[in-house]
Amino acid sequence: QEISNFLWAFATNGQVDIHLFSSLVPSVKANLEKFNAQELANVAWAYSVANVNAPSIFNDDFINSCLKKKDEFELEALLQLHQWQLWREEIKSSISLPSSLQKRCYEAFISVNPRPSKLQDDVLSILSSMGLQPQEEVLLKSGYRIDAVVEMNEKQIAVEVDGPSHFIGRELTGSTILKHRQVAALDEIKVVSIPYWDWGNLKKDKQKKQQYLRSLLGA
Repeated sequence: QEISNFLWAFATNGQVDIHLFSSLVPSVKANLEKFNAQELANVAWAYSVANVNAPSIFNDDFINSCLKKKDEFELEALLQLHQWQLWREEIKSSISLPSSLQKRCYEAFISVNPRPSKLQDDVLSILSSMGLQPQEEVLLKSGYRIDAVVEMNEKQIAVEVDGPSHFIGRELTGSTILKHRQVAALDEIKVVSIPYWDWGNLKKDKQKKQQYLRSLLGA
């Protein structure tokens, strides 16, 4: 539990030191059979965020451990395992979850209902005022939902409105880092992020907000 929590905490904080994660590989491998379902998911998710490949952990033994506990995975673990499966695709690994468990993880991942914020609504309103016709809460093939997608120069751009929950201080959380990276890699769409403080500094100045978005989108 301590190993799992330690890795999860560092990844959640967006602290993805390669040496740190690599140094814990032997400990994770030695305890693979002892992890419960949530701990297995925590470890898988943490290494996905850190983007540290560890073939001595993530092999047939890991898959077998997941299968033994497949009925014990709750929603949070299923979401994490879906992102781990996406990571397998990112690094072109041959190790993957069985199709039935993959499907269960994907369905859990897309079942989470989006909750647009007032900040997001304001950004969408400004994008619309610029004639960009943003598509809201777009479900991508990866399973991720994007706050808005706009088309610029015949290319789609994913616009993510990142509020306070997406940061620790001014640094992105691990989950936000992972989302941005995987959308860019797997959905092959450019991701631009709007930090809440940047938008807040523009106050109610519509013209400045339009200028900010034009600069961000490369208009």
